[in-house]
Amino acid sequence: MTDRPVLHGAFEAPTSPPSGVVAGPGLLGGMLLALGTGLVLNSLLGPAGAEVIGYPIPDDGAVISQLVAVDVFALAVVAPLTVCAAVLVLRRRPLGPVLAMAPAVYTGYMVPQYVLGPQYLRYDGNSEAFFPLQLALFVLGWMTAVLAWRQMDPAAWAPPGRRERITGGVLIPLLAVATFARYVPAIIDVAGAHPSAADYQEAPGYFWAIALLDLGVGLPAAIAAAAGVRRGTVWARKTALTLSAWLALIGPAVGAMAVSAWIRDVPDASAGQATTMTALGLLFAALALTLLTALRPVGARPAK
Repeated sequence: MTDRPVLHGAFEAPTSPPSGVVAGPGLLGGMLLALGTGLVLNSLLGPAGAEVIGYPIPDDGAVISQLVAVDVFALAVVAPLTVCAAVLVLRRRPLGPVLAMAPAVYTGYMVPQYVLGPQYLRYDGNSEAFFPLQLALFVLGWMTAVLAWRQMDPAAWAPPGRRERITGGVLIPLLAVATFARYVPAIIDVAGAHPSAADYQEAPGYFWAIALLDLGVGLPAAIAAAAGVRRGTVWARKTALTLSAWLALIGPAVGAMAVSAWIRDVPDASAGQATTMTALGLLFAALALTLLTALRPVGARPAK
């Protein structure tokens, strides 16, 4: 007999789940339902719905086409996914908190653009009056993400197989880094004396808000996931799942923006660009689905 503690591997499940990790599914489920309701309300009041919210941007430019696409995408995809995640969480399914990360981080990423992007002193609008709604969505999105992170329980999953390691630790991070590389020519363009991008000329705040989030949050997360998964750390596994869930929504949303810009005949938009961005978005979604389906309960054989 020995009193020395038994050491587990980085991904090996302990004999009992850590206390507090999976507690409080009712709170997370309720927050998800509130988040979904807020997203629907914001979209129905926006330019894709009743047009009650008037953003201080041109009525027929590139930015408004992007907002219409984002609102439609929120109604058709994000809000229903939020409800599905809430159901899984309330049923105490291990996949619930993982799925909850997608709409939570998506909301925290998208909402700042509604607030920071408009040109309040240049164009007429009334979106300032709806700041409380969008502030509530921003806070609720990140609070939901924090709670979902705490309830993601690697002890309930089998150690990762080869498919999960390659998808979450190599393919998704590398594709994300390659996608973020598009900012190099974009920043060179907008930093010049005569920026050429139509959406930047209309409302540069949108560009800088997205660039700050992509390069300041998304890019470091992709690098951390790639490095951490190779070392087999639990936090990196959770980071890879969060990154993939976020990109599974952001990718198709950007594709929807490109399609909307092409349909509305926005300058700089084209069928080729719409096709490329849509294909890239669907690739992100497919990789995320591959990663999620690679998760197995404790005791199950890991996916190869």
